Amino acid sequence: LADEVGLGKTIEAGIILAQKWAERKRKLLIILPANLRKQWSEELAEKFYLPSVLLEQRTFNEAIKKGNLNPFETSGIVICSYQFARAKAPYIKKGNWDLVVIDEAHRLRNVYKPTNKIANAIKEAVAEFPKLLLTATPLQNSLLELFGLVSIIDDYTFGDLHSFKAQFSRKLDKKDFTLLRERLSPICKRTLRRQVLEYVKYTNRHALVQEFIPSEDEQKLYNLVSEYLQRPTLFALPNRNRQLMTLILRKLLASSTFAISNTLEGLAVKLDEAAKAAQLVGDIPEQIPEDVDELDELTDEWDEGEESEKGDKQTNVITEEQKAEMKQEAETLRQFHCLAKSITQNSKGKVLLTALRNGFDAATKAQSEAGETRLQQKAIIFTESRRTQDYLFQILEKTEFKGKTVLFNGTNTDPLSKKIHQEWLEKYKLTDRITGSPSADKRAAIVEHFRDNASIMIATEAAAEGINLQFCNLVVNYDLPWNPQRIEQRIGRCHRYGQRYDVVVVNFLNRMNEADLRVYQLLEVKFKLFDGVFGASDEVLGSIESGVDFEKRIAEIYQKCRTEDQIKVEFDQLQRDLDQEIGQRTNEAKDQLLSNFDQEVVERVRVKSQETMDRFQRWLWNLAKHELALVAEFDDKNLAFKLKRNPFAEEPIHPGPYRLGKEATTENIYRPGHPLAQRIIQNAKDKQLPSRIISFDISGSGNRFAALSPWIGKKGWLLVVKHTTESVDSTDEIMVAACDEKGVCIPLDVAEKLFELGAELGGDTAIPDERLSSLKEMIGKEVQKRIKNSSNRNTQLLSDEMDKLDRWAEDKKIALENEIKQLDLSIREARRLGRSELNLESKLMRQRERQTLEGQRHNKRKNLFDAQDEVEQRRDAILSSIEQSLKQERHEIPLFSAAWSLF
Repeated sequence: LADEVGLGKTIEAGIILAQKWAERKRKLLIILPANLRKQWSEELAEKFYLPSVLLEQRTFNEAIKKGNLNPFETSGIVICSYQFARAKAPYIKKGNWDLVVIDEAHRLRNVYKPTNKIANAIKEAVAEFPKLLLTATPLQNSLLELFGLVSIIDDYTFGDLHSFKAQFSRKLDKKDFTLLRERLSPICKRTLRRQVLEYVKYTNRHALVQEFIPSEDEQKLYNLVSEYLQRPTLFALPNRNRQLMTLILRKLLASSTFAISNTLEGLAVKLDEAAKAAQLVGDIPEQIPEDVDELDELTDEWDEGEESEKGDKQTNVITEEQKAEMKQEAETLRQFHCLAKSITQNSKGKVLLTALRNGFDAATKAQSEAGETRLQQKAIIFTESRRTQDYLFQILEKTEFKGKTVLFNGTNTDPLSKKIHQEWLEKYKLTDRITGSPSADKRAAIVEHFRDNASIMIATEAAAEGINLQFCNLVVNYDLPWNPQRIEQRIGRCHRYGQRYDVVVVNFLNRMNEADLRVYQLLEVKFKLFDGVFGASDEVLGSIESGVDFEKRIAEIYQKCRTEDQIKVEFDQLQRDLDQEIGQRTNEAKDQLLSNFDQEVVERVRVKSQETMDRFQRWLWNLAKHELALVAEFDDKNLAFKLKRNPFAEEPIHPGPYRLGKEATTENIYRPGHPLAQRIIQNAKDKQLPSRIISFDISGSGNRFAALSPWIGKKGWLLVVKHTTESVDSTDEIMVAACDEKGVCIPLDVAEKLFELGAELGGDTAIPDERLSSLKEMIGKEVQKRIKNSSNRNTQLLSDEMDKLDRWAEDKKIALENEIKQLDLSIREARRLGRSELNLESKLMRQRERQTLEGQRHNKRKNLFDAQDEVEQRRDAILSSIEQSLKQERHEIPLFSAAWSLF
């Protein structure tokens, strides 16, 4: 699912998970970034009434100690992080999962690279199970990323990486795009915000710029560090990731002197240690992972490959001359550090209050224009450094925002966050809001505190994915990323479905930095990030050359430009490139490949979901009132009840307050997945029901039951059965057959509606044998109809799978045949050169070359036959699966019968 940011991919996945749960296919796993675990747990509980278990190292070890040798075997939906999934891949592989959901799946897009350890480990672990991937940005830098994501779902959609490159890595024409789109369409669904404007109201976003002018010392530090980073040789940065480290240092330098200060000292210490050991610096200083939350993802995105690592290994031992240079470089870094430490106030920080007040004025105006009378001030400030985060917190604590500011980062180990967490735990003790995962619970506590008590959240990149802040309509980019997609993700926390007001975006801008000014101009004008209804993603962010590539281009300009004239020339060229890129490739890659696969999906989403949910809640509420009448006090108005004692002593159910639906605060959320509801439902299912008289009341129901109107005032009989089909997948279906006194049949879907009405129960009765036979015959015909529909679906499935296999085989065949043709040319050339050689030694060398090439050709031909064998094996497996699905056992269990009347 590749819907744009804010369109509710989590909800869509929740619908699928809820369906699986209802089918009792409850081996469900969700893999996601660590900071989203609690949000998913809450969404599943509040919106779908599904129980979940957050697995991390602590909870995993506790389960082991309690005797559960595989903690992934649990009663709820398992939620875990990418890193944990990689570490526990062998356990996951044995899971026999009914569905695996992977959120923010773009993190796995480079799975085709062997160097991406996490992606490859997860792909292998879940290879045998059905998968659902969620990402708003399936395509950032290369079509190969689409290949990578698709391969996680199905390795047989395309050939191997080599054949995909051969077909689709060149400049594609319209025919190529059509072919690629056709092959993507069965497994990639993307909805754009502009497609749902008819049904979903989106607010606008508006931009404000907060300019600042660095002090003389700040500018001096910037110039010195910038010149240092432009040196051709740097000993402080490991060769294999110098580009990435340079980017991070520039980000910290632009963030604050406090952010860069300790890092400069850390680099100097690393240099001293390396010089003492007479070796090159092998890794980054500890200060950077502690300060930059996005380091792991940046490392994965930039992925500078293995060649530089080989270079490091080859020149690891240093000379005396290099040792002297390293000591000199360390001294230079210490001088920078001293200068940074001497700067106690930042010009950028001095204007923070001005930016906030201007932003709040604009945000308040947006609320007023929307008719809001209870105006609220909520702002999220994004920075890329935890040290800058602390600095900004100290500034705000000396203003009117004292006591109204909260921090959000990758760890939240500060005293305030701990206090908020403890108060939250106390508030929700004895409720299922507490997951047992300290990190996930702490994040949930901080977001709730921001919503209910604070005015400002200062956040690092850890808050840019996943958390929902629709209650906030002011986004402050204190530090502005160069990657447009990161900016869109930040703004998307607030500017999303459910936001009632226009969102104001405040961007800080260094007036004295020509490169910064040009970057902002591109982000605002070319990427259209900060204004309008949609922001950038509907226009640009799906383009092939965006995101990380854009970030790398910017970093390259900062590295090589030393004058304003050079900066102007380079940015002018970049702008020309973007004009072409955005004008052409966006339409090609996004519109032709990803967008509008299925326009009907938008119409299907228009179901009256609230009506359905209300009906479901009504059933659950009435069932609880019936089964708990003697042990609970009910409040119909608020859909709440107090359980006076646990009627099921063998179940882990505690007495106390319960509330149906997502409005629960300190109460337990009453939902089907809760142990109490499970026992109530099971008790109801176990009841033996005699044949009775039921009088259904349609009065006051309005048009919702118009289909029943022809039977008002009539009487008849009905039969309710459970039909079970046991095959590869087992399914249960409840069928209601009904007829009137004259034997006129009521369609099954109409008869079902009787049980949505109120009713009175009469005495015992018995259905005449003739009518009972008629009702059974109705059910039999419906069963045959469904068997036929199932057979048609299987036929289409078989046809689609065979077509896909044929295309996969053709991909591999084309790629291998092209390679064989190239080898044929090389062999002919080697043969020609061999004949022309006069020297015996040279002639032998040519013969050896030719022999090697012929060996390679032989292997390619063998690979071609192996690929054909693999196709046949895969085809046999699919045929066997289809044959197995045809071996179905069916049986029916009568649930109850009744004589009915409708009045």
